[in-house]
Amino acid sequence: MNDLVLYADTGFVSPWVFHALVALEEKRLPYRLETVPLPIPAAQRAAFQARGILGTVPMLVHGELWVTESLAISEYLAERFPVPDHPRLFPADLGERARARQVMSMIRTSLFALRTDRPTSSVFGRPVSAPLGAQAAADAGELVRVATALITPGATSLFATWCIADVDLGLALMRLVANGDPVPAHVHAYATAQFQRRSVRAYLSRVPTTP
Repeated sequence: MNDLVLYADTGFVSPWVFHALVALEEKRLPYRLETVPLPIPAAQRAAFQARGILGTVPMLVHGELWVTESLAISEYLAERFPVPDHPRLFPADLGERARARQVMSMIRTSLFALRTDRPTSSVFGRPVSAPLGAQAAADAGELVRVATALITPGATSLFATWCIADVDLGLALMRLVANGDPVPAHVHAYATAQFQRRSVRAYLSRVPTTP
C-alpha cells in the first residue's frame, strides 16, 4: 500500500481538513500529515494544481493520486479501503447513505452567514462574544430545525451506527454550542458526543493553543 499523505492548514481551522483527517482516523489508516499556511503560498499552490487540479487543502496524496475536496477524499477512502477490512464511513443502507450525503451537501452549500459569525476558530479556540447577526441567526434556526428533525433524543448518531455525516453535522452544531448559542438539549448532547470520539480528539490535539 502506498503511503497516505494529508495536507492540512497550519492553523487547523478548516472544517474540510477536519472532515478529511477524521475520515482517515476513523478508517484507522496510517498517514503522514503535512501542513501549509493559509493563504497557500503561490509556489505550493502551483504544485498542488499541477497534481491535484485544485490548489486547496485538504489534499490527499495516495501514490499517483492527488485529490482535494473533503467529500471526494472520504468517498475515496471508503471505496479504496472498504469493509470488512476497514471500518465503515458511510451507511450501508442506500437510503441512509443518500440522507448522509444530503446533510453533508447542505452544510457545504449553505449556512454562510453562520460560518462567518461563528467561525471554526471559535469552536476549536476562543469563543466569539458578539451576538449572531440577522442572517446568521436565520442560518442557525435552519440548522437547528434540520438537526431536530434528524436526531432522535438520546441518540449520538444520525442512524443506528455512526457515519462521517455525524462529524460534519456535529461541527456545524458546535458553532452554536461552543459559543453559548441556544440549541435543544438533545441536539447539544449529540454535538458534544461527536467531539468525544477518538478521531475528533486526534484532530483537536493538533490545533495550536490560543494564547
